[in-house]
Amino acid sequence: MEDAKEETRYGTMGPVLITGGAGFLGRFLAARLHAAGCGVTVLDDLSCANSTFDCAALAPQGIRKVRGSVFDRALVERLVGAHPLVVHFASVVGVEETVSRTMATIENLNGTINVVRALTRDHVVMFGSSADVYGAHSHMYDRAMREDDLFVYENGRVNRWVYPHVKTLEENLIGNGAARSVVVRIFNSYGPEMDYPAPKRVVPHFIDCVLHERPLLLSGDGAQRRSFCFVDDMIDGFVAVLRHAWQRRGGESSECFNIGHPEPIAIRELAHLMVGCALDAGLIDAPLPVLADRFTYSQPFDDRWHRTPDIDRARQVLGFAPRVPLREGLARTLAHYERLQRGCVAPTAQDLRSVDGSRALAALHAPGAD
Repeated sequence: MEDAKEETRYGTMGPVLITGGAGFLGRFLAARLHAAGCGVTVLDDLSCANSTFDCAALAPQGIRKVRGSVFDRALVERLVGAHPLVVHFASVVGVEETVSRTMATIENLNGTINVVRALTRDHVVMFGSSADVYGAHSHMYDRAMREDDLFVYENGRVNRWVYPHVKTLEENLIGNGAARSVVVRIFNSYGPEMDYPAPKRVVPHFIDCVLHERPLLLSGDGAQRRSFCFVDDMIDGFVAVLRHAWQRRGGESSECFNIGHPEPIAIRELAHLMVGCALDAGLIDAPLPVLADRFTYSQPFDDRWHRTPDIDRARQVLGFAPRVPLREGLARTLAHYERLQRGCVAPTAQDLRSVDGSRALAALHAPGAD
């Protein structure tokens, strides 16, 4: 009976529109919110090879799926007008994608402008920004990244920094819009279903190498440290942000939170950890080589910087704290992709823990949430 009361109470939030909702994080957030009683509409043009409506997370009939683009101003106005809560995730993703397609990356601004124009004072919006906005932060700061730190980029001819420039401008648009807004800067999420079938980011790249028994290739010597947050924890963070913003609508107009795991790992160590997980699972019989200076992009850039979030603000305000250890998360992710490779595409209950509404309900009504 108590769970039913919680679900009804949670269901008063929304309905929710998620742009880019057929992508990795969007689909799991949609599933989590739907399972907790929210009305959910997903908007996606399916232009990314890895975006799909045909997945378990979006299978429930209560999740409305709209194939369309945030570039369609009339469509955006209509959908935003019908949803008091908006999550704006629609974006080009993947480092090589943004390095090699700078015009398409810059054009992302047009979609965000359409979303912002459609928002009113009665809306709450959460914008999915990126840790990329901090740039080569570790060249200036010898500590984790804080939300109010300066951004550090190379010169304007280096394509690598086009994407974070765009994200920064989008943060500005969202923050200066009419709606109550919250920016989440996302630090390297990973988990089952990420970048499938086309690996774009480091964890899926390493998994693809393991499953095909190829050497794992590093950008530079692999000493650069990054942090990785399992999808379940990342969705917990999003839910906490939405709860916080919804309960305080009409108050402070804009806030920003780092959402990620505060414990970094060198990319070289990540590669060896992945190989170790594969050995433990019996997926390979012997260690695979990890080769430095063998992964390259279409344009070179400084990739030596470290990236770790300071999550003190999210911890204190939202109660956010990642729970899944990296080794466990990698093992679960690797097992999922190994089943896909064998043709066992039906997801397991463990794979889809992220769609379980119980974690959302618990997060919503944690002590001090009201």
